[in-house]
Amino acid sequence: MGSILSRRIAGVEDIDIQANSAYRFPPKSGNYFASHFFMGGEKFDTPHPEGYLFGENLDLNFLGNRPVQFPYVTPAPHEPVKTLRSLVNIRKDSLRLVRYKDDTDAPVEEGGKPKVLYGVEFTFDADARVAITLYCQAFEEFTNGMAMYNPKGPALVSETVHYKRGVSQHFSLPSFKIDFTDWKEEDLNFDLDRGVFPVVIQAVVDEGDGRWSKWLTLMLHVDGSFSVKPLKQKQIVDRVSYLLQEIYGIENKNNQETKPSEDENSDNSNECVVCLSDLRDTIILPCRHLCLCNSCADTLRYQANNCPICRLPFRALLQIRAVRKKPGPLSPVSFSPVLAQTMDHDEHSGEPGHTLGRRGRN
Repeated sequence: MGSILSRRIAGVEDIDIQANSAYRFPPKSGNYFASHFFMGGEKFDTPHPEGYLFGENLDLNFLGNRPVQFPYVTPAPHEPVKTLRSLVNIRKDSLRLVRYKDDTDAPVEEGGKPKVLYGVEFTFDADARVAITLYCQAFEEFTNGMAMYNPKGPALVSETVHYKRGVSQHFSLPSFKIDFTDWKEEDLNFDLDRGVFPVVIQAVVDEGDGRWSKWLTLMLHVDGSFSVKPLKQKQIVDRVSYLLQEIYGIENKNNQETKPSEDENSDNSNECVVCLSDLRDTIILPCRHLCLCNSCADTLRYQANNCPICRLPFRALLQIRAVRKKPGPLSPVSFSPVLAQTMDHDEHSGEPGHTLGRRGRN
């Protein structure tokens, strides 16, 4: 492990870590976070004990092996801020393993029985030209702020497929077949200590240096078949790693035909769960339930400290504003005084919304 040198400048700890050093939570010594952070154009002190606002603390270990200098200037209070655009969206519900039919060219096991081979398929949206590569049993390394994946063998990486911009594009690569007969049981799931991802989907934008990675785990069923399950999704823009987290309750219900439900208690509306009148626009962190309007959220933080959905304690309230996607440059957005951030949500996407947790030095 490399040595860690630090100094304090204006209350922020500046850490110099060698590139091959792992940056894990909880750290072996000292604090993981700086003494404060900026959100919604305002400065906040880091709570104690340390906690990740956008999810579980162990999610921090997916961000990368070292912090980097945040490349953007911190906006002044109440100054309009532009949102970070996500140019690639891999639809989680479309991910699947496809079992290829036996053919004359299929490899044969020792007993003369054809091997069962699988392929990965999914649907994605891209606002720019993108190159997609699949990796199996791969380690993640960072070079100049970019994530690189090294599989255990050359046969465990696919060719790179290039796509033009467009929505609802289908990824299928019959030339890259996965043979699970040689995989150990431990290879099917991700283990933090081993650091080996079973399957990685990497999408690199041809226009710029944006990279998107989606990590998958595999499940073995009783009948001997396999299925795939999303683990995490990470986005790297300007050498800063962002972990995409789901927002529960932001699904586009208006885009689907509303059918009467037999269950009177089913929630098919977008109203606040407290007042049942105003639209919900505030997320509770870290559980990420979008269930409150701004007015009820402002009242809740003085009267209670538990999420009304899961009853878990919350640390912050994040306000968002769902808007229709329009062509052209993004318009500046403003922030609410209730620890709030406005985010864009694309109406044509059926994927649940996401919030970004970043790795950078504030």
